[in-house]
Amino acid sequence: MKKILIAGFLCAVMVPSVSNAAWDVNRDDLDDDIVEHIYLPILFGVALDDVVPNFGESRGSGSRSHEGQDILAPKGTPIVSPTDAIVIRTGSGASAGKYVYTANPGGETFRYMHLDTIANLDHGDELKPGDLIGTIGDTGNAPDGVYHLHLEIRDEDNEPTDPYERITKEFSDKKQISFLRDIFRNIRNDDEYARFLVTEYPEVFELAYREDWNLPREIENELEDLDIEAELDAEQGLRSVLATIPQVIGPGLKDGDQSVFVALLQLYIIYTTDNDARDRLAMAGSTGYYGSVTANAVAAYQDEQNIAETGEYDTRTRGRMLERAIVLNLDS
Repeated sequence: MKKILIAGFLCAVMVPSVSNAAWDVNRDDLDDDIVEHIYLPILFGVALDDVVPNFGESRGSGSRSHEGQDILAPKGTPIVSPTDAIVIRTGSGASAGKYVYTANPGGETFRYMHLDTIANLDHGDELKPGDLIGTIGDTGNAPDGVYHLHLEIRDEDNEPTDPYERITKEFSDKKQISFLRDIFRNIRNDDEYARFLVTEYPEVFELAYREDWNLPREIENELEDLDIEAELDAEQGLRSVLATIPQVIGPGLKDGDQSVFVALLQLYIIYTTDNDARDRLAMAGSTGYYGSVTANAVAAYQDEQNIAETGEYDTRTRGRMLERAIVLNLDS
């Protein structure tokens, strides 16, 4: 169903810009120095650690080298300008697919290739960080279904330089959300695009809704249709229940014990921690038996809380859980 939905909006999500013949733009408003540390230009779903360097790799059976940085992301994901910029040219080519070229500080040129759609951009348009470039695609000579952005950075002499070393910053969640209002001004099928974003990146929009950030109307409508408020209320109810567990179970639980109190402790660990030992406990379930799996999960919790890793539910561990009870009740 999701694939059908995505295909449905992509053909009309944005109005492609007509290719410009002119290459020259007035760079007077751009800084003379290059931006040493640039933002990751993929707005959602990609972290710095997800980017794998591939500048200079062999292409075309060794006939050429890769002159940019490929960044994988789902089709339709927004691509935004990572710096101040001026639009030089937009269009489509057999190799590059749909593309956008921009003038950037320090005499550089950024090239965004294999786009699925191009934002409503014209030659000479000025861009700020976070302004929409287009969306992730596989046009041109990109392999079918390998959706990605090919980003090139070329210097004053039109020589390609490695983008990977300079992609060192990420827009915060709140800053990402703040860009959406301008992005939706470029969207034709805005309700379907809102559905795509919420479906593809639910964590981002659940956080924004929970924090009461300023969301576009289309996103808010989609979240309301999904009854996200009821889901968040249920989540808060679970936190409140978890917060009471260390209040009702006294310290002293250890390897070999079996009781309903052990089962409650197991539930607490499963729902409030995130590590490999917790995952193994979650697979075993809340059995009520305090074995090695439970002891390891408790020790991992103790390690996270910087207390002695005894593997037992001791006084220090219970005290830390009681301190956390306030956070569980108030957290988002």
